[in-house]
Amino acid sequence: MNETIVELKLNKNVLYKELLQRSADDSSICAVLSLIQDVGEYSVAIAKSIIINMPEYTLHDENHIFNMLYLAGRMIPKETLQKLSTPDIMMIILAIFLHDIGMSPPGELIRAWKNQLSEIEASQYAQETAQFLQYRNSFVRELQEIEKFQKEQQYSKAQLLEDQIITHYIRKTHSDRARKMIAKDWEGKIRYNDTDLTATLAEICFSHNEDHMRLLSMETIKMCAEDTFLCPPFAAVILRLTDIMDFDSKRTPAILFSHLTIKNPVSLAEWVKHLSVSSWSFQKDTVTFSAQCAHPAIEASIRNFCDQIDNELRNCTFVLANLTSEICDVECYKIKLPAYVNRKKIGAAVDIATGAPVYSYRDTKFTLSKRQVVDLLMGTRLYSKPEVALRELIQNSLDACQLRKSLSAVWGDNYMPRISVSLKTVKETDYLIVEDNGIGMNQHIIDHYYTNIGQSYYTSAEFHELMAGSANQFKPISRFGIGILACFMVCDNMEVESKRISGPYQTDEAINIYIEGYDSLLVIKKGTRCEPGTKTILELRPVHPWQRMTKDEFVTCVKKLIPLPPFDIEIRTNDTKDICSPDLFEELDLTIENDHSWDSEDNVSILEFDLNDPAKGFRGKAAMAFISNHSGDILESLDKCRKDVTIDGEAFLLSSSISYATNCIHKSTTGLEVDEDGGIYPTESFLEVCKSFSRLSVHGIDVPCSLFRNYTNYGQKAVLEFPFPLRFRLDVGSVNDLNLNSARTQIIYDELWITFERQLTETILTKIKSTLSQVEWDTMKNIFSKISKNHVFLDVLKSI
Repeated sequence: MNETIVELKLNKNVLYKELLQRSADDSSICAVLSLIQDVGEYSVAIAKSIIINMPEYTLHDENHIFNMLYLAGRMIPKETLQKLSTPDIMMIILAIFLHDIGMSPPGELIRAWKNQLSEIEASQYAQETAQFLQYRNSFVRELQEIEKFQKEQQYSKAQLLEDQIITHYIRKTHSDRARKMIAKDWEGKIRYNDTDLTATLAEICFSHNEDHMRLLSMETIKMCAEDTFLCPPFAAVILRLTDIMDFDSKRTPAILFSHLTIKNPVSLAEWVKHLSVSSWSFQKDTVTFSAQCAHPAIEASIRNFCDQIDNELRNCTFVLANLTSEICDVECYKIKLPAYVNRKKIGAAVDIATGAPVYSYRDTKFTLSKRQVVDLLMGTRLYSKPEVALRELIQNSLDACQLRKSLSAVWGDNYMPRISVSLKTVKETDYLIVEDNGIGMNQHIIDHYYTNIGQSYYTSAEFHELMAGSANQFKPISRFGIGILACFMVCDNMEVESKRISGPYQTDEAINIYIEGYDSLLVIKKGTRCEPGTKTILELRPVHPWQRMTKDEFVTCVKKLIPLPPFDIEIRTNDTKDICSPDLFEELDLTIENDHSWDSEDNVSILEFDLNDPAKGFRGKAAMAFISNHSGDILESLDKCRKDVTIDGEAFLLSSSISYATNCIHKSTTGLEVDEDGGIYPTESFLEVCKSFSRLSVHGIDVPCSLFRNYTNYGQKAVLEFPFPLRFRLDVGSVNDLNLNSARTQIIYDELWITFERQLTETILTKIKSTLSQVEWDTMKNIFSKISKNHVFLDVLKSI
C-alpha cells in the first residue's frame, strides 16, 4: 500500500522515529502510532482549507505543521527525548497537529456571519452569530468605513473590511474553536492505554493562544499508566515555541504570493516579512535567522517579530523553571532553551550591479522627551486656562457613570448615578474634590490607560467590545487620554480612591493612588473604599483659578462648564450646597456679555424658536433677526432714510439703510462731519446689527468657541455661514457627535462636522418655517436663496 504524505513526513520526524523504535519493544505503542496518523490526516485536510477563509494570511497548512514537528525535534535535546514518556511525545505531536484546526470554521457558519443564509438555515448558528456580531460591533471605525463605502456603492471595499473583521475574529477565537472541535470529533479517542487524554490535549491546544502564565495553572504531572507520566505544561511550551519560530518563506511560497491580490497592509507586511527570511540555524544558546530584505520597513518588521520570539523564549524558560511535582522527577523537562534570536544575519539585500546594500538600516525612531512633551501639552497650546482641570475631572466622572449605567441595564441592577464637586479649605489649604459612583478603576485600568498618557480607555478595543453587548449605548466625552495632565496645572499633589465594579454585585479590590507631580512615581496601596466609583482630591497650589471666587461664583463656574448634565450634580463648598440640574438648561438665556448688537433696532424683527430635535440629539433654543417694515412685511433690504441737504450752497445726501450680510445685518449710514477749519465733508459708517453667536455644548460639556467665525475660533474651518443673523444655545446629545481638538476648545472639520452642519441647518430652517405663515416663509425663502452663497445652506433651503 502506498504511504500517504502524512506517513512519509512523519517517518522523517525525530519524535515519531523515537516512538517507532519504542514500538519494537512495546506493541501497545502501535496504537499510539495509528492514532497519530489518523489525527495527522484529519488535521492536514482541515489545514489546507484555512486559506479559503483567510486568503491574505500566511499559510497554516501541512508545511507549517511539519515545520513545527521538525523544530520540536531540534529543540528537545536527544538525551531528553529518550527520557520523555511515550504520552509526552504523543501529546507534543498531536498538539502540533491540532492547535490550528480552529482557523477553519465551517463554511456555513461563516456564511451565517456574513448574513448569507436564509432565516431557517441561520437559526442553527444563532448563538455563534450573536457572539460574532458582538465582536464585530467593537470595530467602530471599520463599521463607519463600511457604511461609507456602501453609500458610495464601493461594495468591494466594504466587503474587504467585512472579511478582515471575520479574519480577526477567526484568529482571536481559533484556540477556543479548536478545543470544541477536539471535543466533538475526538472525544474518548485520544488515549494512552486505558487513560483518556482528550481533555488534556484540548487544554494544551487552547493554551497556545493564551498568556504564558496559564501554563503554570495546568496539572504539572498526569499519571497515564504504571510509572508512566505526562507533563502537559512541557508539551504546551514546545507547542508555543515551535509555532512562533516557524518563521521562514516556506510558510508563504513566492509563487502563491505573486498570484494573490494582497490588499490589507497588515497582512501584506506579514507575507513580505516571511518571504524575506531565507534560512535559519538552531543552536543551544541562540536561534539565528538569515534574511536579505529589499526595504528597511521589511527588516524592521522582521526584527520586531524577533523581539516577540525573544519574549516567548523568556516566558517559556520561566514556565519550565517553575515546574514542580511530588510524584515524579521533573528535571528532565527543564531543558535549556535558546536565550535570544541572533539578528546579525538580518540585513539589506545587495545590489548585484554595485555590490552595495540597497539601503542603510538604522534602528532609529522618534523619541519623546517626557518632561518637555508634558509641559507642551499642559501649556497654552492645549490647555489655555488652568480651570479646565475641573472640566476634565467632571467629564471623566460623567463617562464613568454613563458606562456603569449602560452595564447595569444589562446586569439588571438598579443604579442611580451620583457626582459631587467640592471646593474645601482645610487649614488654609484649598482642595478640589470630584467624586462619583461610576464604574471605577482597577490595577489593569491604571496600568494600561490612566497612567498611559495618550491612551484613552474609551477609544480602546477593550471598551468597544465591552459595550458591544449593551443595548444602552453612549458616546464617551473623554477620548484622548491626556485629561489627567490638566490637573497638574493647578496642583502638585493628588490622591485618587477607586473601586471598580466588574459585574452584577462583583467588585475588584479598592485601591488608593498617591501622585506627587506628573514626573513622580505613583504610590498604589490597598484602599478602604466600599462603594464602586472614584474620588479624586487635588491639593491646590496657593494661587489657583478659584482662589478669589465667592462661593456663588464657584457654583456658577461649575454650572457653566456643564450646562446640560445628564443627571443632577452636587456642588459643595465648606458651608454651601447647590445642584447643577438638567432642568436649568431651559432657563439659560441667549445673551452674551458686552454684546449690544442685539439691542432693539428699528426695522429689525426677532423670531424666537426652539432647536429641540430628539432624532438628531439636539436640544436648545434660538433667535433670528430679519428686516421688516412697520407694516410687518419681510424685506430684503431697506433704505431707512434718504435726504438731500444744502449747507453753504453745497448739496449733500444723508442716508441710512440696512441689508443682510453673512451672519449679521449691515447698517450703512452716510453723514456729515466738520473739520477744524469749518469744512464740511460726507462720511460713511458701517455697523453690524445683530451679530451671530452661539453657545455650544457637546454631551452636556461646554465647548468654549463659537460656531460663527470670531476670535474664539481663529483658524477653525468648522464654522456656519447663514445669510441672516442667528443666535442660539445648543447641546449635541448622545445620538450625535462632533470631534473636538484635544483641549476641547475647537471643532474639527471632518465628516462629522459636514453631517452636523447639514442637520443643524435643516433643523433651523424647519423651525423658522413652522413659526411663520406660508406667505412669510415663501418671501423669506426667496430672499435668502438670492443672497446666500453657501452651498450647504442653499441645498437644504431648496428641500424645505
